[in-house]
Amino acid sequence: MKTFRIYLLVFTLLFWSGIKAQTKDEIIAKIKAKGQKLNMKPEPGDLQVIDYSVASRAYFMSFNGYDANIYYKVGAPEPYAVRGEIFKVYDHMLSGDASGGGYNKRMEIKNQKLFIGAPMGDEFPTPQKRGAGQHFEGGSIYWSQPTGAHEVHGDILNKWKNLGWENSFLGFPKTDETATPDGYGRFNAFEGGMIYYHPNLGTFAVPNMIVNVWSKQGWEKGKLGYPVSDEIIKNNNSVQYFEFGAVISTKAGPYQTIYNSSRNTRGLYNKWRETGGADSYLGDLVTPNRGYPKIRISQFAEFQKGFIYESFVKQPNSSMDKEDAFVILKGPIFDYYASKKWEQGYLGLPTSDEYKSGDGVAQNFQGGTIYYTKSLGAFEKK
Repeated sequence: MKTFRIYLLVFTLLFWSGIKAQTKDEIIAKIKAKGQKLNMKPEPGDLQVIDYSVASRAYFMSFNGYDANIYYKVGAPEPYAVRGEIFKVYDHMLSGDASGGGYNKRMEIKNQKLFIGAPMGDEFPTPQKRGAGQHFEGGSIYWSQPTGAHEVHGDILNKWKNLGWENSFLGFPKTDETATPDGYGRFNAFEGGMIYYHPNLGTFAVPNMIVNVWSKQGWEKGKLGYPVSDEIIKNNNSVQYFEFGAVISTKAGPYQTIYNSSRNTRGLYNKWRETGGADSYLGDLVTPNRGYPKIRISQFAEFQKGFIYESFVKQPNSSMDKEDAFVILKGPIFDYYASKKWEQGYLGLPTSDEYKSGDGVAQNFQGGTIYYTKSLGAFEKK
């Protein structure tokens, strides 16, 4: 439906009223002069007004078969045109979705996005990639042939801007800003990845290769939760932190995940972050989450210099065990532990990290303590 036919029904638009004719004529003259400059053909009709909010109003006229408008906001340097594919998105944001109506029934307008506000400039070609963009008071709309036109606003827009707009690895937007299924966050998909926003966790970009792994884990409702960092590239490794886990590529190898066995409890991911995360003293990830053969609840992961084992620690005056995770470094204590059949033997799971003991070190397990000194090697005290 042409824009002209729906303004009075679905926009909060009013024809001109309550302003001096001289001022009205001046605004019309400015808008028509802009249209002439851009070789745009005006359509019949009077000057119209749109209220974005109580304190924000712009005046406009229609051009080019009602497929473009030129807007003027009092105090702006000049009128600005919105047209083409960008206009279609902008027009729909302002009009929203109409439903109902008919005989003695009032039409309802939903999903209006008046926050986008008035244009702050004309459409411009993107400098290094074939496309176009236009900035508005409350956001921006960008277009390219492969992606179409989509709006980006708020913290997600700021993140995209800081990364380099469409010239970053993200490219052009592929979706408008969209609410996540859990109702807490929002996101835009781009050619090269996604930007996710959460009001408590922040706004982060996720490259496509990490998106592919994250999506298989159930997105933000899955094992990993929301992103809590951008991708970190260091020592030819790629790491991105999420609420309850991480996606890791070691030495440009395939992406793998580590995570807490239970999302909201302390597990091997928390422990790995405490060891330094991307800078962990344990070194690179070797094997991601693996389940114990006879313990279904918890898991472990292997790194270059050791293992992280999820475990349970008995609590005083409580029948409940506390979930936790501990490091077992590769070396004499681990070798001794392996000789006793790891967690399947009488020693069970670790209940501490390695610590200093006398002239050596020791580590506690559910079924005992392993000690190590240079003179005696690894042993238990009976």
